[in-house]
Amino acid sequence: MEKNKIIWIVLLFVVLPVFANTGKYIVYFKDKPIENNIQQRFAPKAIENRLKYKIPFDERDYAINKNYLQQLNALGAQIINKSNWLNAVVIQADKKSLNKIYQLPEVQQIVTIEKSKKKGIASDEKDNECTAITATQSFEDTYTSSFPQFNLLHGEYLHEKGYHGENMIVAICDNGFYNANTNPAFTNLFSDKRILGTYDYVSGDSLVYEDAAGAHGAFCFSFMAAEKPNQYIGTATKAAYYLFQTENNSSERLQEEFNLATALERCSQLGVSVVSISLGYTTFDVPSENHDTSDMKKNDTPAAKAVNIAASKGLLVCVAAGNEGTSPWHYISSPANADSAFTIASVDVNGTPAASSGWGLATDTRVKPNVAAVGQGAKFINTNGIVATGNGTSFATPSLAGMATCLWQAFPDKTNWQIKTAIEQSASQYLTPDKKIGYGIPDFEKAYTILSTATYVSDKSVDNDLSIFPNPFQTLINIQQKNNKIVKNISVLNSLGVVVAAKVNPIDNQIILTDIESGMYILRIETDKGLCIKKIIKE
Repeated sequence: MEKNKIIWIVLLFVVLPVFANTGKYIVYFKDKPIENNIQQRFAPKAIENRLKYKIPFDERDYAINKNYLQQLNALGAQIINKSNWLNAVVIQADKKSLNKIYQLPEVQQIVTIEKSKKKGIASDEKDNECTAITATQSFEDTYTSSFPQFNLLHGEYLHEKGYHGENMIVAICDNGFYNANTNPAFTNLFSDKRILGTYDYVSGDSLVYEDAAGAHGAFCFSFMAAEKPNQYIGTATKAAYYLFQTENNSSERLQEEFNLATALERCSQLGVSVVSISLGYTTFDVPSENHDTSDMKKNDTPAAKAVNIAASKGLLVCVAAGNEGTSPWHYISSPANADSAFTIASVDVNGTPAASSGWGLATDTRVKPNVAAVGQGAKFINTNGIVATGNGTSFATPSLAGMATCLWQAFPDKTNWQIKTAIEQSASQYLTPDKKIGYGIPDFEKAYTILSTATYVSDKSVDNDLSIFPNPFQTLINIQQKNNKIVKNISVLNSLGVVVAAKVNPIDNQIILTDIESGMYILRIETDKGLCIKKIIKE
């Protein structure tokens, strides 16, 4: 769901600026103290995940300095929201208070949040992800309306093996979840007490079901959690969920990115494994503040920073690519641009890329989007409990996130990185990714096989410690390692996963490849510390 925003950014360095009489601001601090009892703020499941995946508590997890917060209050500022990860708070203050806050030595930067002139999310047709929503009444829909969209992913393979998201915790960040508490498609969720919590970061309460403008979040939720036998089955119907509203439906403010950052931090504290985000930020009401292509290569927006931190804390964060594919700006949005975001493009049930789906940057070496799922002509459950049809990467994202949840359930000892990588490696064009749908359409049966056999999946820490050269190559591949890793085995696989060359315990850390044809291959390097996967090209 792309949204136009006014962002008035003021960087404060030398000259004291003139502020509005009253307004909202993001205050960034320079430092924070060490927190010795940090685990007290984390749920047992979150601590379990940190231990299982060997993810340390670090400075980003430490709480903001309480003295700094007290100083803000003493100077007349009202603290609306805070993010330990970003070491920042959202405040409301008048000119007099703000000028005093600016002079505090611990303040690094202040960003002004301006109110948008545009109201509501559905009024902007260009960015509306919920276009062409109509009730469907065909025989096919009355039976299994959702089958074609997860069949394209071979997701039924996981369902047939008994993986529906049991014992997994998922969070959805959106604009609200209108009528979800009374929608018959979610009856089992509530009767089983698998709605673990709700919170509205806009109003500061737990009320997320009441606002009719929050239908978009309810639609996205249905792709994962709706369960109406013989009509519609979501991709992760047995998972437990947190429902977080981060979007303001009456006005558009930079604070919404901050809300998202805060929600992601809370997900980390609650033990969430998978997050689905169908939100995006590109164009603002003040042209001078618009994101440009260089911004999309960066990770310095509040939302993108938070997504990257969340991924480093073990979360799989699925983000919609955006729907600007046919506009002058046809690129992905933020936080879909974040390096660690699992960015989802849109296709129809035949696998044809949706024209509206956002593109990756032509000059960007990263694969963005990462993969694609059905978002064009996608079936979901509307707020009245009826099967409906809509378009957008907003819909592709929760569908894919649900299948990823089921896959992770099947392999609970794998990391978020390994789950993400297996899904990418299973996709239809893994060896030849493009800027429209990335690695292509995943095959979850193949992803299951990959994780079962460890044929492709790489450990990120090992991957970062190994480099290969030259690439492209003609006859010889050299492997250079650091941190005292020992290369035990080298193998080369073709696009079908067939080993075409191998070398055991290579003393020289190289492999000669003279008898294979030109093209792209997978280089599989097994070390004493784990597995590394590289793509190589023979000229």
